[in-house]
Amino acid sequence: MDAVIPEDHDKTLRQRLASATEVNYCWRCHEQMNPLGYPFESYDDFGRFRLEEPLEYPDKLIKKSPDKATLLTDTRDIYETLPVDATGFLNGTGDSALDGEVDNALDLVERLAKSRRVRQSIVRHAFRYFMGRNELLSDSKTLIEAEQAYEKSGGSFDEVIVSLLTSDSFIYRKPLEDQHHD
Repeated sequence: MDAVIPEDHDKTLRQRLASATEVNYCWRCHEQMNPLGYPFESYDDFGRFRLEEPLEYPDKLIKKSPDKATLLTDTRDIYETLPVDATGFLNGTGDSALDGEVDNALDLVERLAKSRRVRQSIVRHAFRYFMGRNELLSDSKTLIEAEQAYEKSGGSFDEVIVSLLTSDSFIYRKPLEDQHHD
């Protein structure tokens, strides 16, 4: 497998990534990743929002920035650009009203925030972190109450933590076995 994104001075990163990963051998895994990653193309490497992607190659340079600048001077060179395609696809939320084409990263995040499956996954991972173990069937009440605390509070993660740390699963947890034997 050659995990290198091809260089092409006339294509965006998304176009180059698609040409490398949307082939049969790679697509088996990338069909789960690419549609969730593509919406973030609307942000550059530094997290700045953008509608166009600069083609940062010497032959696409339009204007070189000054070598000397003040603190407030934008020192980025100006390159030819192509429009960003930030569309993607969401699948597997467990809610057919949420699954489907997404317009951009904000659309993706808003849909994920409405998914009960995502909410339960976050609660389960918080449980594992704060309890230091995987959940058991006997922890069902704790997980249900943590999810209810999240919903009742309008989405407060702090309330999930309070719910977990005041639960029977936490209060009556067994101490870790002493790993040092005398």
